[in-house]
Amino acid sequence: MVLARDGDRLLNVAFSNLDDRDKYETVLTGLCAKVIDGGAANSKNGLVDPIRLMEESNSNGITIGPRGIISLVDVSATALASDARIMAKILSLAITNGSILRYGTLQGEINPFPQSSASAFPFGNRNNNDIERLQNLPAVPVDDRAAEVSQAVLFSGIVGGCVAINAFGGLFGMEDLTPITNLVVGIAITTVVVDNFFDAIVMGGSAVAKMNEDKLPAGAKNMSAPQKEDMPMGIGTGSMTGSVVRGLSRLLNVNTERDCQCEAAAVFAAYSLGLPCFAFQPNALEGASLVIDSMRSEPRTDDDAQNIQGSLDNLASDSGLLKMLIWLLAPVAMELSKYPQLMSSDPCEAQGFVNRLSDQARNNMQYASALLDALPENEEQTNDYLRWALAEADLLLRNNKNIIDALSKALAGGAATVGDCVAILEEW
Repeated sequence: MVLARDGDRLLNVAFSNLDDRDKYETVLTGLCAKVIDGGAANSKNGLVDPIRLMEESNSNGITIGPRGIISLVDVSATALASDARIMAKILSLAITNGSILRYGTLQGEINPFPQSSASAFPFGNRNNNDIERLQNLPAVPVDDRAAEVSQAVLFSGIVGGCVAINAFGGLFGMEDLTPITNLVVGIAITTVVVDNFFDAIVMGGSAVAKMNEDKLPAGAKNMSAPQKEDMPMGIGTGSMTGSVVRGLSRLLNVNTERDCQCEAAAVFAAYSLGLPCFAFQPNALEGASLVIDSMRSEPRTDDDAQNIQGSLDNLASDSGLLKMLIWLLAPVAMELSKYPQLMSSDPCEAQGFVNRLSDQARNNMQYASALLDALPENEEQTNDYLRWALAEADLLLRNNKNIIDALSKALAGGAATVGDCVAILEEW
């Protein structure tokens, strides 16, 4: 008992020697750890005390240190308590506290969508330079990864089956099939190689022929390599089997660094544009849900739980939809800036986001008017809006390359949490 009392006395003395900032930070960190340890059943209710503590520190003018803010952000971002309104509440408190300074600070750098006189967009401005820029922007890449993967699986299955028959057919009396399987494997592999590497084959063959020109027969010296246009069925252009090669690349290629670069781009875009969503892999469903949630006048609360949800800026507007599309296309812009083919990011998510909101506008009268005012009117306008958002995402990432590289390296380490990402973005 003496030791226990001595221990309690030592703890009290040590805690009393801390300044108010350290006390709040220590208690907040402990409360957040308790929420995580409590599991899903008490996760949201458990956030009441940490939020109250933040409000108390704000009223007393005491800035909480990074360790406490990191813990609080991590709690609100976990699957146990993930909610955009909870994250908005916590970020708002942290901004008031003075702990967070850079959340949403780059919204003013986004160029609004231009409105041309030729087509009446329900958003944007009439800046002639922006209209000219829009006309010169490339299209958003088309990505049919489902078809590519399915064709690659089918190709692999056929070739693998033939090889298996060649290797083990003798055990099952299938020797007679060996000539057929050899023919199938040979034709399949040759077609894929010639179709996708035609230029390399022609270039290599021409170089070898030139090096051995004196050894070639007289008739062969005047022969020229075939042209792609003269090949049957478009072989050599990649149109026949290019999707198989791309699908095999998706199945066989695992690039953690590439994945983390895309994840860093998404997190940076959300944080810098003031979106309380930190999904490492943004998707259309989450984006559409956030927009609909932002249109609700009152936060959703449990019957018995105290209100721990903050308010959201209404994203059903021209600027709100543009920010959402930039967030969805940020991984695409990052990957396009470094690689020729999209592997980790999915450009279809942005189109899917617009489609989901269009469905909501048709089927939900409560939100129809606001959504119809903000959404593009037709497919052409949608394509222009997507091209503009991709260009703005690319510009945002290029202008902040150093901080995104630091964020990508932290994610590649495998142990970075959302709170750690915030620490890097705030340069703590």
